Amino acid sequence: MDFGYSAAEQAFAEEVRAFLRAHPPDTFPPDGTDAGYGSGAHSRPFTAALGERGWLSLTWPREHGGQERPMGFQLVLLEELAMAGAPFGPLAGCLQVAESIIRHGSATLQREILPQIARGHATFWQGYSEPGAGSDLLALETRARLDGDHWVLDGRKIWSSHAGIATYGTVLARTDPVSTRSRGLSMLMVDNRLPGLEVRPIRSLTGQVYHYEVFMDAVRVPREWVLGKPGEGFGQLLHGLDTDRFWGRFYKAPFLRRILGLLVEYVRAEKPDDAVARHRLAHAAIEIAALRALFHRAAWLIEQGLPATGPVSAAKVMADELGQRVLSLGMELLGPYGVLRAGSRWARLRGEIEHQYQTSWGHTLAGGTSEIQRTTIAVRALGLPAEPRGRG
Repeated sequence: MDFGYSAAEQAFAEEVRAFLRAHPPDTFPPDGTDAGYGSGAHSRPFTAALGERGWLSLTWPREHGGQERPMGFQLVLLEELAMAGAPFGPLAGCLQVAESIIRHGSATLQREILPQIARGHATFWQGYSEPGAGSDLLALETRARLDGDHWVLDGRKIWSSHAGIATYGTVLARTDPVSTRSRGLSMLMVDNRLPGLEVRPIRSLTGQVYHYEVFMDAVRVPREWVLGKPGEGFGQLLHGLDTDRFWGRFYKAPFLRRILGLLVEYVRAEKPDDAVARHRLAHAAIEIAALRALFHRAAWLIEQGLPATGPVSAAKVMADELGQRVLSLGMELLGPYGVLRAGSRWARLRGEIEHQYQTSWGHTLAGGTSEIQRTTIAVRALGLPAEPRGRG
């Protein structure tokens, strides 16, 4: 199995690199915070520039305005953007929502929202977690009831990335109150401009805002804005979690390669004779290469339509925990300079290590905790029982 670029993918990578040279990422104003996953901040102008090139609909069917290119081209795009430190923020989430709309969306959703995604004019937040429903999402209390041609949505979502800068959300709600927990759930698309929807910021450890809390009070959502049929939300949730964990972490390896490059240059200039630092950086390079291989194997499984839940969970765990280790190493190598933020006259590496280090500690919680992921690996990949069986 070769995870290198094919000739066509290499040509596309060169095209992306030429675009980035002609449009330096740091010249685009950010609209959102860099949460440290590897996708940088969000910049509406930058995303729109990608849309103008037709790069946001690379793999879509032609009937929806896409190019029907293989999934590998999308991987190339994200890797090149991450290695360049580009501000593509919620782009992976946009591509994930586009896939859901193509597969499950009504003609209305396909007609109204897909062109916005293709042009880079739409961003999304994910309405899954609630104050009482995190790892156990089936305990959610958000409700939606039919009233004529609309769903009336009531509930509260938390830790919703990008909600304050997004145009739409995908909200999991219970539409059948008498069904069992895994049934009676539906996935609704929600326009952020609808009356009754309020978004409140949650300030992070860095002092910046990336996550939000969303309150919905009798929000009227058009009936045709449900994804699939009412009651099919649980299956979409499972698929959405797998794809979110993949696309939300895929670019962590190229991002860490970029961070490693910064640390190598720092050690070369400031600590060229530090043998311990050299060995630790070399070990980090090995782990980053292994992480990239894990994600590309998972990508191959996904493209082939094969089960990928276990491999995706394994890749997510390694991505989040390796990110913490690499950035902790960066803080150690920088010493007292490591705690200085961007803008300080004494900051090294533009203060980036300090910011990325602080954001990294929430990653093993977001998108499913590492403990939950290890349980998934044990059950779905290793065939172990879901719960330990006591002796007796």
